[in-house]
Amino acid sequence: MIARRWVVVILLAAGLSACCGCGSERPIRDRQGRIIVEYWHQPMVTTVPGLEDEVKEVGDFERYLARQFMAENPDIVIRTQCLNWEDLPRKVPISVLGGRPPDVLMDFIGRTSGFWYQGVLEPLDEVIAGSEQDFQPQLLDASLLPDPQGVRQLHAVPLCGWVQVLALNRAAWDVQGLGHLIPTRENPRWTWDQFETAMAAIAGPSVTPLGMQVASEQGDYRVLQFFWAFGAEVYHDRDYSRVALNSRQGVEALGWLVAAKQKGWIQSNVATAGYGFFEMFWQGRTVAIPSGVSVHQAYSNAVRDDKVTADFNGDGRVDMDIFYTLPPTRPGVAVSLPVATNGLAVFKQADPAKRKAVMRFVRFLASSQSIGRYARASQMLPSRKSVGNIFSDQPAVTEILSRASRCDVADMGATSPNYYDIRKRLPAYLQAAFLGLKTPAEALAGFERETRGVLRNGGPSPPNREPGG
Repeated sequence: MIARRWVVVILLAAGLSACCGCGSERPIRDRQGRIIVEYWHQPMVTTVPGLEDEVKEVGDFERYLARQFMAENPDIVIRTQCLNWEDLPRKVPISVLGGRPPDVLMDFIGRTSGFWYQGVLEPLDEVIAGSEQDFQPQLLDASLLPDPQGVRQLHAVPLCGWVQVLALNRAAWDVQGLGHLIPTRENPRWTWDQFETAMAAIAGPSVTPLGMQVASEQGDYRVLQFFWAFGAEVYHDRDYSRVALNSRQGVEALGWLVAAKQKGWIQSNVATAGYGFFEMFWQGRTVAIPSGVSVHQAYSNAVRDDKVTADFNGDGRVDMDIFYTLPPTRPGVAVSLPVATNGLAVFKQADPAKRKAVMRFVRFLASSQSIGRYARASQMLPSRKSVGNIFSDQPAVTEILSRASRCDVADMGATSPNYYDIRKRLPAYLQAAFLGLKTPAEALAGFERETRGVLRNGGPSPPNREPGG
């Protein structure tokens, strides 16, 4: 299947090159003769410890790094562009189709991998040559993808990673005398009955405990955590020729989620809400979100912006105590957690001098110092071992990450050839189930039928636009 996919995308890339022509490419040098390097990136960093005067909003940190690099490399000018989460899966592919992609892209490898299979990325093994042992094996392995001959190459330099746990505002229970219902700090693990009892106790007219959204594929990790809780899988045994979500366990999981919404445990607008559930978390309208451990950093930013107003007992004081647990699972089901990697990808460079300049910039971004800054600012796991433990001053985070490291990894198929093409099709079927347009069994059967078509064709195809159709 991978070989067939490569044939499709190579032909597609060749066709695009013929259509676009050289005239549409970005200029190589500015009027001063400096080589121009375009760097597009996620809105990952909003504050950096020690750089408070320099970094006040998203994009500032990347501009700061660009200035640092240009001071040492006056023959190169770095132009940065911060893309929001909605633009990343749209603007970058459009730029590729138009023949004007960025030179360097920092994004989730589940998206950058798609560009590798299109044949439009440079292999980056040379960037980390000699320092491979300094990279975390799991993050590095996820960034190695097969070329058309089946040889695994580095399609993106791993920058940071995260593992999903369950973030709670335990103050919601504590201030109402319900703290005995949730796990202890010494043993942050649920039983399933305990989890359901805790959700039922806290739910009410102003609180829908579980925060999630299915308006777009950006929320799939949080929803799928409850599929994994029932023992369902997106893919089974690394077989990416079929999607395994339509199973007895999958139907039971989606049925539980729909029932949870009907009970008032999930917000009523789950089918249309975007990232608003984080605002709900700060306001106390939601109290449990599957998330990485970066919630603490997001909380600091929310406090700075006066967004935290949770008050569960009406005493006028903010009730917020972020607490991480492992996600709950049904009896007999082992905990499975998704692990994701953000990396630096480089689009094909025809000009040798510019390619050399781009690689010099990527080496700078991939240095232990730069990765350490990215990791500390985003509260994500650094890809380089030499950065050290950035959570040494947060024993609770260190503990939950230690426990998470002993859990199974949930396979999202993030670097499989059809990952994003399949990922973007799931929300419509989840929406249909939550809205009562389809039963859970009908929704998952429809999703399976559509994914079979994608996998059979071996290349991109338009998604079904009917809700759950």
